[in-house]
Formats: sequence, structure tokens, C-alpha cells
Amino acid sequence: MTQNSQSQPDLGAQFRELGDQLKNLLQTAWKSEEAQQVKEELKTGLHELGRAANEAVEDFQASEVGEKIKTEAQDFKSRVESGEVETKTREEISKALAIFSTELQKAIDSFSKPKDDPEA
Repeated sequence: MTQNSQSQPDLGAQFRELGDQLKNLLQTAWKSEEAQQVKEELKTGLHELGRAANEAVEDFQASEVGEKIKTEAQDFKSRVESGEVETKTREEISKALAIFSTELQKAIDSFSKPKDDPEA
């Protein structure tokens, strides 16, 4: 090391000091009267939001639309549990695969026939 490098400021120490000051500032701000007031307002606001959301859900559940959705959901659940949905789904997938297979075979047949074949 040269003599110049020994007389240069210790940047690491300055950054540590700056970090400590920022930490103290944030802790002091968090504990301040204004911060306590903001925290209380947030707490009250969140409580009111939760209360309003619960009321909205209760109102919706009691409404005609809510009752209809609930009934339809219960009906769907019953159909799933009974296997009806699985059976219907399998049938529809099977039909789609059969159609796809038939169309693929038609395409294969059209490429297989000679071009001078009158039935092509």
C-alpha cells in the first residue's frame, strides 16, 4: 500500500454509519405519533372493509341469484359425486376422438388413391 491509500476515507465505515442512521430514522418514524395514528387508521379501515365484505357476501347469499348459484353448485357436486359428469365427459371425448379418427382416415385415403382413379 502506498501512503496515499492510508489517508483515504474509510468508505465502509461511512456506509455502516449511514445504514445505522437510516435504521434509527425508520425506527423513530415507526414509533412516532403520526405513525401510530396511521397504523390505527389502517387497522380501522381494514376492519371496516372486512365488515363491508362480509355484509356483501351475506346479502348476495340471501339473494335470488345467490340461492340459484348455490343450488346449481350443489347439483353439480352431486353429479360429480355420482359419476354422471365423468361418464358424460368420457362419452363426449370418445365422440370427438371418433370424429377426428374418421377425418384423419379420409385424409389418408385421399393421399393413397392414384390420381387417375375416377373414384378419387
